[in-house]
Amino acid sequence: MNKPLTMRQVIFMYLFLSLSPILRQIPSALANEGGRSGYLSPVWSLIALLPLTAIVIFLIRLYPGLNIYEIMDNLVGKVFAKCIIFLYLLWVILYLASKMNAFALTLQFTLMPKTRSDFFMTIMLVLVYYALLKGSKTIFRFSELALGPVMVLIGILFVCALGILRTDYLLPVSTFNLPSTIKASKNVVAVGGNIIIVLFFADKFAISISKKNMRKFWFGAILFVGLSFVITIFTFGITGPSLAANLPFPFYITVKSISFFNIFERFEVLVTMICILSDFIGISIMFSIMTKCIQWLFGITDRGFLFIPLAIIIFYLTYFVSTTQFEYRFLYKNIILNLNLIFQYIIPFLLGLMCLLKRKHIKKQY
Repeated sequence: MNKPLTMRQVIFMYLFLSLSPILRQIPSALANEGGRSGYLSPVWSLIALLPLTAIVIFLIRLYPGLNIYEIMDNLVGKVFAKCIIFLYLLWVILYLASKMNAFALTLQFTLMPKTRSDFFMTIMLVLVYYALLKGSKTIFRFSELALGPVMVLIGILFVCALGILRTDYLLPVSTFNLPSTIKASKNVVAVGGNIIIVLFFADKFAISISKKNMRKFWFGAILFVGLSFVITIFTFGITGPSLAANLPFPFYITVKSISFFNIFERFEVLVTMICILSDFIGISIMFSIMTKCIQWLFGITDRGFLFIPLAIIIFYLTYFVSTTQFEYRFLYKNIILNLNLIFQYIIPFLLGLMCLLKRKHIKKQY
């Protein structure tokens, strides 16, 4: 487990943790804000996501073997770097609380409506604690092994759903709604921006990174947009945009209408399991980033003793920030979404701009 991370593992982790918001949140948000043509919004998201991918690649190549804190330390100095890391820490804590709530609400909406959310959160935190004890490499490896079967399952769902897809829910494209679809694309952009998580683990890569490995970043970003586009089309084409706009998990309802050659049904249980696994990866990775931020802020070498106190904080903070589906949607739409855009796009863009201005000086160091 001490071997360097591979680009394959990092990109698979990025795609895997993005699955739950793609299945659970993006179709509903696009239907609500973009109308019946909202399925075009993932296409517009490329305008923001591809430049962000280029910035991540630029930073990794310009500072080989350094993580985001070390990059900022070189660019703006230790004091400013710690201030920015502190802000990232606050963002991660709030993000984790909302993620925990989304996980619990998903299980209550789908499989276990009468079970209290604290039971789900306790189980998840125990699993995350065990995963963190094994090390972040184990989490990346799990993503690498599990993403393939999950993608095969999603492919089977799409094949089985082709026969019940209603094109009248999708066509004709309303030109009147095109500006709304562009605006709604921020919901896709805010999830796709998770690719900056790579920078927090960039010191785990091998120092020499080939162009072939860098192309995997582009593949991951484009595949994320493709998944968002296809899943939204099937959600709109089967459930309808009007109903999808008012459901907390419209893809789950969509899959209830699908059967495998009229033999196997209950695919929606498997979709819930995909979301659970994706949430597990997302929460584990963000917990790891949270402890990394604390390490960088206070110069701590061993972070194992932080896991239980931080888990307790996140557990109770989840109740404080939101408890119901209505509160969660308000929190995500008005706070989490905008914070994601700041920490996933604006700050990396500023770092990339500073690196561009100091590129000649930086290259002399490496």
